[in-house]
Amino acid sequence: MSSVRDSSSLPLPDFICEDGTRLSVRVRFSPKARRWRLSLGFQGTLELVLPERQRRRYSLSGEGIPSVRTERELTAFVEERRLWIQRAARRTRAQRESYAESKTAGLPTHLDFPLARELWLLEYQQTESDTVTARARASTQTLRIFGAVGNEQLCCHALVRFTTRHAKEVIPPFAWEIAHEVGAKPQSITVNNRKSAWGLCTAAGDIKIDRRVLFFPEDMARQIVLHELAHLRHMDHSQRFYDALFSYNDSSKEAEHSVKQGIRFVPAWFIDGVR
Repeated sequence: MSSVRDSSSLPLPDFICEDGTRLSVRVRFSPKARRWRLSLGFQGTLELVLPERQRRRYSLSGEGIPSVRTERELTAFVEERRLWIQRAARRTRAQRESYAESKTAGLPTHLDFPLARELWLLEYQQTESDTVTARARASTQTLRIFGAVGNEQLCCHALVRFTTRHAKEVIPPFAWEIAHEVGAKPQSITVNNRKSAWGLCTAAGDIKIDRRVLFFPEDMARQIVLHELAHLRHMDHSQRFYDALFSYNDSSKEAEHSVKQGIRFVPAWFIDGVR
């Protein structure tokens, strides 16, 4: 049985697909949730999110174990969605395997940012601090990680903070160059932190690109930018939108499809560091 014993989650039995794939199940309460929802993460965890107002009804016992009634009710909800879960598991198998392979490597020895054509070397230094800090030397593309470097989670957080800062320096100029090339005129281009889509174009003409795009090959990052620029002409995903998108140089159905597999370029330490 997989269990996460804290005040905001419940342990439930693992979910086993017909092909033998085993997925851990995590139940979390969220003040933003209005109804029960289920998602499958690339770490191989099924997350069932419940509204915060239901915390009392499904509260943990003193030992952190759900009651038999609670476990039965939550497990039944998951089981009713077996077909969806198994389809999602098949669809994300490659991404989950990529994550698992990256996870076994542990903390990185370097940061590869293909979009910026940069390779940053990492130096870890243990100090008496109980925090972890990342300090960059741009001239040598070296990043010194110092502090409580024995704490892998703190190191991941520090690496994510550096990556986020660097993404804000690299991605907007890259996207603006493409916008000028195709004659598009967005109101702004910024970097944000998204959980699903790689980009966003608002009705006001503001384009936001996810920070994780910094890990992508240049051609894939270009397709993401072109996709959002095409939304300046058509806000939906109609045939007119795709006609506009594929009229751009180097944009194609194949390139658009490859973007959907982009998560395989995001290392496990980054995924873990944003939790």
